[in-house]
Amino acid sequence: MKTLLLALVVVAFVCLDSVYPLNCFQCNRKTLSECSKAKKCQYKRSKCYTSYQSDGKWAVKGCAYTCPTEGSDKSLRCCNISECNND
Repeated sequence: MKTLLLALVVVAFVCLDSVYPLNCFQCNRKTLSECSKAKKCQYKRSKCYTSYQSDGKWAVKGCAYTCPTEGSDKSLRCCNISECNND
């Protein structure tokens, strides 16, 4: 009985966690003014990311289903907590 109850609690936690959308900063250098406040990510996008240029300055911030891949001239920071790409 305790095992069943524990399983139900875990399932409920996972389901509740997926109900609330993630908030990420979503902008690029050209839309810097839009980066002052985090926005809700689209459904099931559970990662915030910041892509950096080779000079170390950030280039793009946004939401993703999975962490984007890094290019040879870029580095990337990916996280899964609301507003974690505020750098």
